[in-house]
Amino acid sequence: MKLTELDPHWIAEEGRQGQGIHFECPHCKETRIGVYFKNPIDGGTPVADRLLWQRAGDTFETLTLTPSIDASKFGHWHGHVTNGEVVN
Repeated sequence: MKLTELDPHWIAEEGRQGQGIHFECPHCKETRIGVYFKNPIDGGTPVADRLLWQRAGDTFETLTLTPSIDASKFGHWHGHVTNGEVVN
């Protein structure tokens, strides 16, 4: 499934760009899953006091995140975002 099919939105503080992303859970499509980047798109410092994911790509179509995103403890999706694709 493409990330673009899950209504993705960038997360950013006022005056910033691309500090993270949130999107519909591929499992239920009712809850949104959000992650913050170690390397924000705008080149600024990452958000403090959060778990952080390594980002490659700067569009929803090219985004790759590592490590996997694991929301299974809450009954939601566990998988990868690789090259704009959401996979288990």
